[in-house]
Amino acid sequence: TNDTITMTSKSNPLGKKLGTTVTPGDRLGNILALRNKGVNLIAGNGTYIRHGHMYASITGQAITTVDQEEDNGNNSAENDGNTKWIVSIQQSQQQQPQSAYAKASTTICPQVGSVILGRVTRVVRPSYAVVDIIAIVPTEPTNNGQSKQQPYIIPFHEPFAGTLRQNEIKPQSAIELEISDCLRPGDVVLARIHALGGEKEFILSTAETELGVVKATCESSGYDLVPVSYKEMECPVTKVKEGRKVAKPRAAA
Repeated sequence: TNDTITMTSKSNPLGKKLGTTVTPGDRLGNILALRNKGVNLIAGNGTYIRHGHMYASITGQAITTVDQEEDNGNNSAENDGNTKWIVSIQQSQQQQPQSAYAKASTTICPQVGSVILGRVTRVVRPSYAVVDIIAIVPTEPTNNGQSKQQPYIIPFHEPFAGTLRQNEIKPQSAIELEISDCLRPGDVVLARIHALGGEKEFILSTAETELGVVKATCESSGYDLVPVSYKEMECPVTKVKEGRKVAKPRAAA
């Protein structure tokens, strides 16, 4: 039987409670650790699994549906091995994309020149970072020749592989640039696809001022960092500052 349940500290295997608003790149649960406890996490709408963890690919509220397979002739409450949690992200009416282009997300692939939303999975010092490309950020040209970001993203059902090289992080960045001062694993970034790399891999760039880190978490407190300049973000609790290549907020309209 399928039942949507309220997550509590005892029944919820996830790090997020039911109804909590999550954003792209938020980690929702450890697949392997929970599997060892007899709980299977299944990626539903707006979530994906990568390197043993489940992540959100869109902004919305975390919804969990429990699928309990009944063992014929055995209804023992201790039989937890078949418990399946289907984790989905529910968007509000305002968050749901309205264009036909957005609704065709299953057929959309990253293209050179596209602006994407990604999550840094690994930083290989000193030369590059590995990024999961989780969504396209549509833009439309304006009268002054600039591009305008649309108020929605188009998530992929499965992330694409991206690489952000040291010399593509900042404008005219020098070779002595320390990559760990610009981004770290877990950061959510806006980037542009600069070129095609190897098989199913895209080369990214954050050299434009409007590109870079849009969300990062303080390593010590776990709180979201707040941008204080184009190269630093600050923890609102500990006041510790961490280096980042911060994305300049885009003008609405």
